[in-house]
Amino acid sequence: MKLTGTRRLRTDRLVLRRLTLDDAQQMYDNWASDPVVTQFLSWPAHSSVDVSRTILASWVDSYDDPGTFNWGIELIADGTLIGQTSVGEKDLRTGLVNVGYAIGRRWWGKGYGTEVLVALMDYLFDVVEVNKVEASHDPANVASGRVMEKAGMVTEGLRRACYLSGSTIRDQLYHGMLRSEWEGRQC
Repeated sequence: MKLTGTRRLRTDRLVLRRLTLDDAQQMYDNWASDPVVTQFLSWPAHSSVDVSRTILASWVDSYDDPGTFNWGIELIADGTLIGQTSVGEKDLRTGLVNVGYAIGRRWWGKGYGTEVLVALMDYLFDVVEVNKVEASHDPANVASGRVMEKAGMVTEGLRRACYLSGSTIRDQLYHGMLRSEWEGRQC
């Protein structure tokens, strides 16, 4: 694996870019304060823009580390920041990375999640040279599973009672894509 850090990525409709402290209000307004968006995540809805700003400050500081992969998801059409995506866990020995994403509810059902995940896999396989990209979701979050399937990931299995969401221990359904599968896909 090559630790290349968070580089600017572009798709047909989106720019994936480093976040800044100036993004705090959009982060708070567009996804982080919405309990529906955060219901299956490991963190609760933000109670104020100050919470978003504090988290952004730690993320901005982490960009000096080339092992940090954390992007804001911005619409090309109008510059609106609609979500965030990142590599959460990585294993340098096996070339395994685990990715996650959060997109504001107003932008659900428009294919942005799949577009983000495909762009991430392009970057992670082609530039970072990972061996495997995986993602997981709560089985009750069917839409997130559809995003992973549309991006070409294979359902690998259920890990029971392995994930803390709020104060609830939840199951996670894992999906993955191997480098060999990515290279052999039909474009």
